[in-house]
Amino acid sequence: MVETLAAPTRQTVRDLLLPFRTPRPAMALAVLTLDLAVYAASWLGMVSGAGLGWQLALGVVNAVAIARLFVLGHDACHGSLFRRGWANQIAGRAAFLPSLTPYSTWELGHNTLHHGFTNLRGKDYVYAPLTKAAYVALPRWRQQVERIYRHPLGPGLCYAVEVWWKRLWFPQPGAVEPYHRRFFFDSLGTAGLLAAQCAATLAAAEWTGQNPLLLTLTAVVVPQVLWNAIMGLVTFQHHTHPDVAWFDDRKQWDPLAAQVENTVHVEFPWLAGKLLGNIMEHTAHHVDVKIPLFRLEEAQKELERHLPGQVPVQRWSWRSYAENCRRCQLYDYEKRRWLDFDGNYTGDAFNGRGKECRPSEAGTNRAT
Repeated sequence: MVETLAAPTRQTVRDLLLPFRTPRPAMALAVLTLDLAVYAASWLGMVSGAGLGWQLALGVVNAVAIARLFVLGHDACHGSLFRRGWANQIAGRAAFLPSLTPYSTWELGHNTLHHGFTNLRGKDYVYAPLTKAAYVALPRWRQQVERIYRHPLGPGLCYAVEVWWKRLWFPQPGAVEPYHRRFFFDSLGTAGLLAAQCAATLAAAEWTGQNPLLLTLTAVVVPQVLWNAIMGLVTFQHHTHPDVAWFDDRKQWDPLAAQVENTVHVEFPWLAGKLLGNIMEHTAHHVDVKIPLFRLEEAQKELERHLPGQVPVQRWSWRSYAENCRRCQLYDYEKRRWLDFDGNYTGDAFNGRGKECRPSEAGTNRAT
């Protein structure tokens, strides 16, 4: 019989997952080496003179490798990939390079703000929903941009523009606070890789007699576009769901509820989940960021067994994802409910209590 936590505290929930914290450095190094090899090999295949069809197929492989490397860098930035801090910093910076992610700006935006203040508007800026008043006050063109961001195909663009371009890559003082000089140097490292990749692509085009513009598009631009689409699709769903609450008053915000009740476990198909390094077992990650990706699946099951009904779980389908995008467009922070772009309350969670969104194995989801 599974013992449930009747009155869980942040510490008791973290203690529950303590056995899953142990890093696996040998496995981490092996996976990091393999993914770097796949990334390099797929890029070399694209520039070697293969036909357009092969280039596009290898572009998909390259984008998945970028995503996998990013997940490893994400773990290293949390200090969960290796036992030594210096090893995590080196591995994290290396794994982040293909996605053009500066280590230090990601550490501030993700570790400090997102994990420290999950779903608290004004601190956690990733996909924080606008109020109806804020939306109406926007210029017409900017309202259309917001509609694109909340379209099922839009989160990748939102991530590329609102997160990466504005807050991660060469951020300006004032865009991120506090500002540190290391932000510039980490950004410079990613820019150096991009410049080297573009130069090598142009050289390969001349060497093999290919169109330099087309080769740059297929070997550099396409993988980055696909990577951002993957990143947007994944991260948008972590905290965007009809049962998930957002806050703008820190006094009403609860750190335990933010990690457990407002972090969604989206069940991707098995292969997709493995390719993305178990990143969709996101509740366990939020409860304890020191759990390495290799243990997240076990940790998530343990969490859901001991906290029945408190963890939002949704089996992924395009229909359920599109419905969430339709329902979760604006937010009423006072009444704590989701609205559409016309300001209409979109109702209870799209689940029919047993179809697209199902409870965790031991209980029924609790609406916020």
